[in-house]
Amino acid sequence: SRILMKVLYGARMARYDLLRAVGGLARRVTKWDARCDAKLHRLMCYINSTLHLRMVGWVGDSPDNIAPVLFADADFAGCLQTSKSTSGSFLALRGPDTRFPISGQSKTQQCVSHSTPEAEIVAADMAIRTMGTPSMDLWDTLLGRETELTFCEDNQAMIKVIRSGRNPTMRHLG
Repeated sequence: SRILMKVLYGARMARYDLLRAVGGLARRVTKWDARCDAKLHRLMCYINSTLHLRMVGWVGDSPDNIAPVLFADADFAGCLQTSKSTSGSFLALRGPDTRFPISGQSKTQQCVSHSTPEAEIVAADMAIRTMGTPSMDLWDTLLGRETELTFCEDNQAMIKVIRSGRNPTMRHLG
């Protein structure tokens, strides 16, 4: 448990790629078994072999040329026990010569999705609700202007659902 919490701290600070693996192990702390020991060993071996990887950010633009960008993604039914998906989100400042990571999050969804676009919509909602919208007042103040949040998504079906406002495969949703 102590090792896991140290890795979790490092993942939150500088290695967002570790968040999902650490979160999966953290959920099993009260039900720890030999498979969890093997997974922790494999995670530690991965960390040891990737010590050269670092999260790097740079700022080379004036505040007029930078804006917050929010990314969200989800896996579909990633948990073998519950069939729940995992949402991931990443907030960064971007500009022509600026790439600066601000925050990252990985969290198991509270619902069981019936399709990949549905899992992506839940991930987008979580990202915008917990990271995007709350940060807008801060960016308006820090950048000295009204900013616009850019949201990036990679699932074409989900993008069509958002643009049209309807999806025949999710007609059970309002």
